[in-house]
Amino acid sequence: MLDVPWRAAMELAWDSYREGGIAVGAVLTDGMENIVDRGRNQRFGTSPHGLLAHAEMAALSAVPADKDRAHVSVLYTTLHPCPMCLGAIVVARVGRLHFGAFDPTWQGIEQLPQLNNEVRRRWPDVTGPLTGPLGEWLAVLPCLNTKGALVRAMESTAPHRAELARAVARRLGSGKGLPDTAGQALEQVWDLLAEHGE
Repeated sequence: MLDVPWRAAMELAWDSYREGGIAVGAVLTDGMENIVDRGRNQRFGTSPHGLLAHAEMAALSAVPADKDRAHVSVLYTTLHPCPMCLGAIVVARVGRLHFGAFDPTWQGIEQLPQLNNEVRRRWPDVTGPLTGPLGEWLAVLPCLNTKGALVRAMESTAPHRAELARAVARRLGSGKGLPDTAGQALEQVWDLLAEHGE
């Protein structure tokens, strides 16, 4: 059973997908695991908000200005943050980052703390990726609505996942026939994910 923040982040990612966007969702919690803000990728889809409208950026808008309070904040995101979002996380001094799947476009970005002591000092504690069928779900979900850099990177670095993404997309269909929730979608493709997530 997933924690409430993870379930919320997955539903946000699914909402983005259903609206034609890149399926990434993020939630920010306080030190008590209460959700204080949320975001989903809105770069594309039915109501695009521009190239900087990433899920993490929207969720980070509620980071407290006080450094000590910011440090107890936890960000949950379905896909490992890109350089822009990671920079925002570090500057905002978020204390913990949980991510569901690596973004193959930015492989190696997790090595940024090796740049210098100041970056290392501000870097959040990082946990991820999720494993098993849920990890596979979050890895392929952002590739379902796009033919861009993310798909090309996945085809290059993890061709089995690219094929899984195509199989999931075929099974789920498109348009008005899509399941209403991420949970319903997972039920439809769980067997495909379980085959790859072992």
